[in-house]
Amino acid sequence: MGKRMTVKEKNKELAKQGQQLKSYGLVLRVYPTKEQEGLINRTFGCTRFIFNNYLSTRQEYYKGEAKTLSVGKYKKDFLVPMKSLEEHSFLKEVDKFALEVACENVEDAYIRFFKGQNRYPTFKSKRTAKKSYTTKMTNNNIAVCGLSSIKIPKLGKVSMAKVKSKRNKEIISKIELGQVRILKATISQKSSKYYVSLTLEEIVTLVKPLDIDTVASAKVVGVDLGIKTFATIHDGSKTEFVDKAKYIKESEKKLAQLQRRLSKKQKDSQNFKKAKHKVADLQLHIANQRKDFAHKLSTQLANENQVVILETLNIKGMVKNKKLSKAISDAGWYQFITFLKYKLKWQGKYLVQIDRWYASSKLCSNCNEKHVTLTLNERQWVCSHCGSVHDRDENAAINIRNYGLQILGLEAVA
Repeated sequence: MGKRMTVKEKNKELAKQGQQLKSYGLVLRVYPTKEQEGLINRTFGCTRFIFNNYLSTRQEYYKGEAKTLSVGKYKKDFLVPMKSLEEHSFLKEVDKFALEVACENVEDAYIRFFKGQNRYPTFKSKRTAKKSYTTKMTNNNIAVCGLSSIKIPKLGKVSMAKVKSKRNKEIISKIELGQVRILKATISQKSSKYYVSLTLEEIVTLVKPLDIDTVASAKVVGVDLGIKTFATIHDGSKTEFVDKAKYIKESEKKLAQLQRRLSKKQKDSQNFKKAKHKVADLQLHIANQRKDFAHKLSTQLANENQVVILETLNIKGMVKNKKLSKAISDAGWYQFITFLKYKLKWQGKYLVQIDRWYASSKLCSNCNEKHVTLTLNERQWVCSHCGSVHDRDENAAINIRNYGLQILGLEAVA
């Protein structure tokens, strides 16, 4: 058997034919039966058990042998024999690929830790762990059956919600025609709802990056992300202020109301459980509203412009500010930037992120004089050098755009 090609290697070969791989996802709401629901919940527990067991075994193995216990060796020497033991017979009931992925998640956590991307791997708690598991596509074990159901290993056919969007219908049609390949499926529970997230791969026409010299100045925008105003967009001639959607604000007010009611209920009573369920449902609804808002705005920016310039935000550091941490977390900047990045890349366009230390708010966009004493409370200020009156966010968006243009060699800073 030949060595499996990486995505990079596949793209290199496909580029010769004027093609490339496009990876994306499809999330479907499903309605499992009581029996299927029970098996899904048991699989959540089994994958959590294997994750913790491999993490513990790996730590002990390193202490004893001064060597790393690889994921392949753990599967062969520990996982397989464990399944044959009567006390662990429950592991045979669930999808074997889900258990394998749980092992691989530990390996991935260690790799990320050594790269400095996250903290040292910790054990998963039954109370706080995310309820999800991932299975792999092998021999057509995952398949979309029209618009009504989806086949998942061990679960069989699971009914799914009516597919309404044109995009999702087109993707399902492509999957059935074999034009789009399913790589894996993640089954998750959020609040009382169940979802299947498919990781997909499609071969598309090669998209070549735009030649920077051909980029039109009018198609370059500077975007300043904020809390009061979600985004301030400047294209060189006009400025657009994008506020957080009204429906999100209304939902957040309703959530605060439900949380106050929950706090007054007797813990673990039936009324407490009902109120907690309502809070969880609304939190999920707000998360979906934020995601929808981020998708729509990022799509608009990607379709209408050739270059989008943003500040590099230190979100991890910013949330340490106790007064602003909730507002920053609720803003969803990271999600928005992630969406914007891949949507621009798909079209061969550019996302430029400028240095986080660039004083975009404090510099006068007219004469470049720095207002050193500017505070967060000052929404407007007057330049002491040229007398220009600035709106804080608009001035920042203009400066971000100018600085980005300078980096690209398209235009000098004012």
